[in-house]
Amino acid sequence: MQDFFNKQFLFIVPDESVLIAEAKEYDSYIYKTIISRPCESLLIEINEIIKSTKIFGIITRGSLAHYLYTNNIPVPIFDLKFELPSFLKILHKCSLKGYKKICIFEIDHNPSQASQKLHLHSRMGDYEFIYYKMFNNIEIETTIAELVSNGSVDVLLGDIEPTRIASKYNLPYENIVVDINSFKNTISQARYSTDITLKEKSKNNFIEIITNIISEAVFIVDKEGSIKRYNLQAKNLFYKDEASDTIQDVFDKDIAEILTMPPNSIMNIRDNNYVLNLIPVILDNEQLYAIIINAVKHVVNLEMSIRTQNKERGLTAKSYFEDIIAKDNNTIKIIETAQKYAKSKGTIIIYGETGTGKEIFASSIHNESLRANGPFVAINCATFNENLMESELFGYEKGSFTGALNTGKKGLFELAHRGSIFLDEIGELPLNLQAKLLRVIQEKEIMRIGGNKIIPIDVRIIAATNKNLKKMVNEKLFREDLYYRLALLEIELLPLRQRPKDIIPLLITFLTEIAQEENKSIYWNDTSIFNSILDYEWPGNIRELKNFAERIVLLSNKNKLDKDFINIMIGEKYTLDTTAEYTTTITDDLKQFESDYIKFLLQKFGDDKERLCQYLNISKTTLWRKLNKL
Repeated sequence: MQDFFNKQFLFIVPDESVLIAEAKEYDSYIYKTIISRPCESLLIEINEIIKSTKIFGIITRGSLAHYLYTNNIPVPIFDLKFELPSFLKILHKCSLKGYKKICIFEIDHNPSQASQKLHLHSRMGDYEFIYYKMFNNIEIETTIAELVSNGSVDVLLGDIEPTRIASKYNLPYENIVVDINSFKNTISQARYSTDITLKEKSKNNFIEIITNIISEAVFIVDKEGSIKRYNLQAKNLFYKDEASDTIQDVFDKDIAEILTMPPNSIMNIRDNNYVLNLIPVILDNEQLYAIIINAVKHVVNLEMSIRTQNKERGLTAKSYFEDIIAKDNNTIKIIETAQKYAKSKGTIIIYGETGTGKEIFASSIHNESLRANGPFVAINCATFNENLMESELFGYEKGSFTGALNTGKKGLFELAHRGSIFLDEIGELPLNLQAKLLRVIQEKEIMRIGGNKIIPIDVRIIAATNKNLKKMVNEKLFREDLYYRLALLEIELLPLRQRPKDIIPLLITFLTEIAQEENKSIYWNDTSIFNSILDYEWPGNIRELKNFAERIVLLSNKNKLDKDFINIMIGEKYTLDTTAEYTTTITDDLKQFESDYIKFLLQKFGDDKERLCQYLNISKTTLWRKLNKL
């Protein structure tokens, strides 16, 4: 695989004598070798190359490096350093020529030392060494001229510029040659340094892109409150006039107070409310803090967007008042009352026997209310035990109990925010949860199981029951204060036996819908063929009537329905309800007796568990428990 750094560096030398023959193996890293002394034409050539090619750096040394740096070449400069073996060879050569006073000149372009120079003077036996490290060509010539005039030096060691000046003053010199090891090490250093720089730049670009595409304003500050970085949203929100150097100037609050603020803190900044969160981060080995800021209005809109998505996932009310079949005057009056209640903000409780359509009315009330665009969440309070019911209603944080999801879970009240929650079978709610529900209604806030923060909610409660709550209050089975909170508006749905004009229209509607679902074509000449069903009391109400319609569609062998067939079908219901007898052998096993009896009743009521509960006067929870034992 091709090296990422191939052909990405310039190599600049003063003349061909400096080229390293053994360095051919590193030519793959060199985009171009330029032979030039420090001059303006060199700057022009380099700038043209940089414009057209991605160059990561320039490899050169001494005077050339210093010249390029002082002329602000916009790429890194990697200085070729001479290696000790190479330097010792030159010293040995000087000793053979009889030079005793040796002056060594090094030119550097290090910006941190640009205003300094280094001078060392040392004796070693018969030899005297003078070392200069300089950053200015003018000083170099002045120093060499002074050394020559004082006779302080026999030979000068250095690169192109010092040796050029030495030649000008007829001072013997030796050029310090850069060997293959120096070139190899410098290439490695250039690659390593460039790699780090590119990774850091990539990380910074990533951070900048992420912070700019998110909707929140973000400040990066240190522990003193100095602003190190901020994104476009922060600039647009807080820097309309002039930029601030510290977060204290932005928030008008001490940094110590900001760093100790709890999550989701509300802060008023320049007459606007914002939600603040703080995240500790470490950049370049420095402890910093990311302050994430949201306008409260944006948080509300974002939350509403989430609620809307929940609605799209199925938290919707599917029924409307116009869908309700109402031919009986009593039913029409109930619908008119419910429509008036829908426009109010009060809690509603719906009474009615099993199967009278309580959830359909609750759904219709929601769709006619001012909350119609919000979610509609329904739960049957008889379906869960107390512990599960609490977690369903109020949610829980991760790790709250064995079996809890690692991510935690929102409760139904949270999901119903800005909408309605329908609590069916409210009479089955345990007293402990009744107290919590009362607090929710009063305080309009909830706390998840295992949580430590209050979550405000805006939910309209619609409850339903087939029990006499007033009687339950008297029997201390239902809280009186909760009852009066719920029963602000009351609706009582009538059983089918009290709204006879609705029975045949409902049956016809169900027959049509079920026939279409089953891809069957059925018809009749006159609706009078259904008159016999009016004599039946329909204890299971609308649900039982719909089950009856489904039996008609499935069991009909002809497309045309007639009076005789309907009479047979309704006759079977009478038979099931009045003539079925339970017989069993005498046994001392009460559990087995109960099991057999429940199986018999399930068959008697056509597997209609709600009718079975009503017949035995037990709750659904009790029935589920007994069925599980079966």
